[in-house]
Amino acid sequence: MNTIIFSLSNNFDTYFNSKNTRKIELIILRIAVFSFLLHLLLIFLGNNFLFFQHFQHSYLKAIYTPFSFILFYEVFLLIIIIPKSISEFIGKQFEVITLITLRSFFHDIAELDLKESFTIYNTDFISLIYDLCAAILMLSLTILYYKIYQNNGKSDTINQLNNFIQIKKMVSIGMILILLLLSVFSFYNWSYDMLLAIETGNNFPSSNAVFYSDFFSIMIFVDVLLLIISFTYHFSFFTIFRNASFIITTILIRMSLTIEKPMNYILILIGFLFSIFSFYLFGLRKKIGQ
Repeated sequence: MNTIIFSLSNNFDTYFNSKNTRKIELIILRIAVFSFLLHLLLIFLGNNFLFFQHFQHSYLKAIYTPFSFILFYEVFLLIIIIPKSISEFIGKQFEVITLITLRSFFHDIAELDLKESFTIYNTDFISLIYDLCAAILMLSLTILYYKIYQNNGKSDTINQLNNFIQIKKMVSIGMILILLLLSVFSFYNWSYDMLLAIETGNNFPSSNAVFYSDFFSIMIFVDVLLLIISFTYHFSFFTIFRNASFIITTILIRMSLTIEKPMNYILILIGFLFSIFSFYLFGLRKKIGQ
């Protein structure tokens, strides 16, 4: 078993070093640019030619597409950061859900008919306000989280154990494979639902429900797995509580992806605050030597 873990750990270091990560980043960015231009072209055809009328939409809708690829790259970074630090891993989750919220704004503003007059009570306008307010609050709490992380010394004691790091690299490789499979499966289902929506005139499917809800469901069990494995190296009530608070946040994030606004954002912010306050108290406990 140790041989397998050591081999997978070496493979992780070989294939997911900073140089290769940069290459993956450039590939995804090129795909994002191509998809953006393609989406703009389809909207242009839909707005000007009857044959492509199913693609008729606001040009702002095209912003949503490249942002989705950028968000996918952030999810990839979330996975490969697992071996570094549990605390950094949670911080990256904060970043991902904040970007999902920003992407929701691009989606919602494209649905808004700017040619019609609307009031402050317009439901579409209120939805935009929810997106913007939630995003800025999430950004603020993410900055606060990283500030507390820096004040706590930037590293978890448990991460100094080489065996545990190797196990987390193995988990990370497994998550990368799951991410690829989930992406292909989700894209197929999303494409099918999109074609069905175009034919029937129904609302387009939400990519959050198609992909990210499944991904964060898996992340919950990954968090629990890492927590249990960490007990074999370091057992402490305070560490258990801190890591359990992280799991609770992941659960709340997962729940938020299938709940309507503004309750989804309320759940996310509660999760952020719970993790941040627990993390702060954990660091305070270390400072007073408890």
